[in-house]
Amino acid sequence: MTTQPLGLYAYPWDVLDEGIPAVLDAVGRAGLNTLYITTWYHSGMFFLPHNPRRRIHFPEPGALYYPPGDWHADHALRPPVSRLTDDWASFWAELARSAAERGISLTAWMPVLHNTGVGSAHPDMVVENPWGDRITHTLCPSNPAVRDLALKVIGDVAGMGIFDRILLESIEYLPLRHDHHHEVIGVPLDPDIEFLASLCFCPACQARAEADGVDVAAVRTWVRETVDATLDGTPRQAMDWAGIEAGAGGQMAAYLRCRETGPSTLLAEAAHTIRSAGAARVACLDFGPLYPLGPNGRRWQNGIDLDRIGQVDELHPTFYQTDPQVLAARIATYRATVGPDMTLVPALRAVLPQTPDAASLAAQTAAVSAGASGVSYYNYSFMTLPTLDWIRAAVTAHPPQKEATT
Repeated sequence: MTTQPLGLYAYPWDVLDEGIPAVLDAVGRAGLNTLYITTWYHSGMFFLPHNPRRRIHFPEPGALYYPPGDWHADHALRPPVSRLTDDWASFWAELARSAAERGISLTAWMPVLHNTGVGSAHPDMVVENPWGDRITHTLCPSNPAVRDLALKVIGDVAGMGIFDRILLESIEYLPLRHDHHHEVIGVPLDPDIEFLASLCFCPACQARAEADGVDVAAVRTWVRETVDATLDGTPRQAMDWAGIEAGAGGQMAAYLRCRETGPSTLLAEAAHTIRSAGAARVACLDFGPLYPLGPNGRRWQNGIDLDRIGQVDELHPTFYQTDPQVLAARIATYRATVGPDMTLVPALRAVLPQTPDAASLAAQTAAVSAGASGVSYYNYSFMTLPTLDWIRAAVTAHPPQKEATT
């Protein structure tokens, strides 16, 4: 059996509603060997085509799907524990036992800073945009209380001892567009303007930048004025990274370097926490390939600096593109950015609108397989059951070509 992770994303409610055997059967039917299952999640409205108990599910905002440690009782930001079951310990023990019997690996997956539940309850902990608006679905990685919460949860999950991999999603500054509820942006925004409009000026970020000698007031004023000047739709020449960094008399470059400290050091601390708790591999779900500005050296516009994140074991880049030429170009750019030796496990969306049929999924899998050490498919909860057969056919015809490191 291959040691490469061939994964299927799923949620605890899938397992609770359909039963452990049904979900593990789905992993096997798809020809995969790993179940990616979330342990901490944000919010949404999900249509579930094959769930026997419900068609629509609203996850409990920001809930934990495991029994947390003693810290949870008095933590200032404590998220709720999901009420889907009153015995999470038994749930995980039975899932781990059944998966091991079938030779299926478990990966814990969590969107760490993307958390509307915690953000709405504690708006002083979230990203604050250049105009002072609070972005409640994004916790700020520079905030000490947020960092403490993230590391507490990550330590709990790693300490459960049942996961071969901890996959960390959204340790980053999220982009302006993120499909938040009824998100409406009705004016044209160039990629550089969208990026500037997403920047954080919360008290924690301002204090960090000021301590580094950045003229934060000048940066914030330049960002607001630059974005505001475009909102009437007047044609303009979009800026590249050099143009952005030259803003505010060159202070933007210093601000961006300081901005990277929050998510990059939090990811490094998370990796240390996971390794201190056991033998699970440290993996980062990276949305970098989706960002239109592209890499800035070895940096992404989400605030991740690859040279500062510590030695993660795996990067799981997310590719939502379906045009083979666009996909090939994004993959080539990504590999050139991260270097030849990093273990890559691409994530593909095996649901609409990215995947309308088996041929499309096969083409996407073929495009990522050459430099990959595994592949994962999102998400069992939302796909029709025949999609599992598409996955099996795709991964059989186009297996990852690079061996996984240990």
